[in-house]
Amino acid sequence: MGAADGSIFTRETARVGGLDVPYLRGGRQERILPVVYLHGMGGGGKWEAYHMAMGTATLVYAPQLPGWQEGRFPPGVSSVRDYAGLVVELLDSLGVGEAVLAGHSIGGWIALHAAARHPDRFPRLVLADPMGVGVDDAPSPDLEAMDEEAFATAVFGKLGLIATAQAYGFGAEWENVRKGPEFERQWRGRGLVVELAQGRCADPQLSVDVLSMTADTLLIWGRLDGIVPLGVGEALRAALKKSRLDVIDGAGHLPMVEKPETFNRIVRDFLVGREEGIPGVVTI
Repeated sequence: MGAADGSIFTRETARVGGLDVPYLRGGRQERILPVVYLHGMGGGGKWEAYHMAMGTATLVYAPQLPGWQEGRFPPGVSSVRDYAGLVVELLDSLGVGEAVLAGHSIGGWIALHAAARHPDRFPRLVLADPMGVGVDDAPSPDLEAMDEEAFATAVFGKLGLIATAQAYGFGAEWENVRKGPEFERQWRGRGLVVELAQGRCADPQLSVDVLSMTADTLLIWGRLDGIVPLGVGEALRAALKKSRLDVIDGAGHLPMVEKPETFNRIVRDFLVGREEGIPGVVTI
C-alpha cells in the first residue's frame, strides 16, 4: 500500500443525533485498526498530508465536528463531553467498532474523553498537543484574553516568512505566517474553544480519568507550544500507563503544519509498529 492509496478519499455525510456530520474517508482497510482523526482548533474538511500518511497504513475517517464550519454550536452540543458522545454515535452509525482514536488540540481533548468512557473501543490513541489536562507547573494561557499577536506567538514555533506550496502550480512561495490562512483558521477556532471550555482549557475530572487509562498511547508535542505547554505532555506521559512522548524540536502547537514530514513519519511508524530514530525528535 503506497502514497497513491493514501491520497484517495471520498466526502460523505452521516446523520447522527439529528445532525448532519460530514466526514472524509480515505486509505484502505488493512489488518491494523482504522484511524478516526479529530481535528483541532482550525477545523477540518480537507484531506491533509497527515491524513494521507495515515491512509498509506490503514483506513482513515476524518469527521468535521458540527459547529466548526458554521462558527456556532448546534443544538444539543455545548461541551467537550457532548462532542465525545457524538463521535462515538458517529462510529456506531458507520459500523466502526474498535479504532485508533487520534486527535489534535481540542480534538485531543475530545479523544481523551471518548477513550476514558469507552476503553475497550479505543485500544490505541494518537494525541498531538491535546488540551484538557491541567498541570499547575505548566499552566495554559487564557485564550479569551489573548490578542492576535499573543495568540500567533503561542501557536507557532516560528513567525515570519515560510515557504508554502504554490496553489496553482509547482514549487513554493513565501507566506507570512501571521497573515496566512492557517493563522486565520486557528484564530476563528479559538473563539469556539473559549465558548466550549467556558473559560477553562482543562477538566479536573479528566486529570483523574487518565490515571486509569490503559490504551497504547502516542503523545506528540511541539517543544515550543505556547497553547498547551510541553509540561502538560510530560505529565500525561507520567500518568498514562502505556504511553510514549515524542517531542518535535522547532514546532509549536501545530507540529503537523510546521514539521509535516517529521509528524507524518512519527504517526505512521506508530501505526505500523516501526521503531526508528527520527532527526529533530526526542522520545521520552
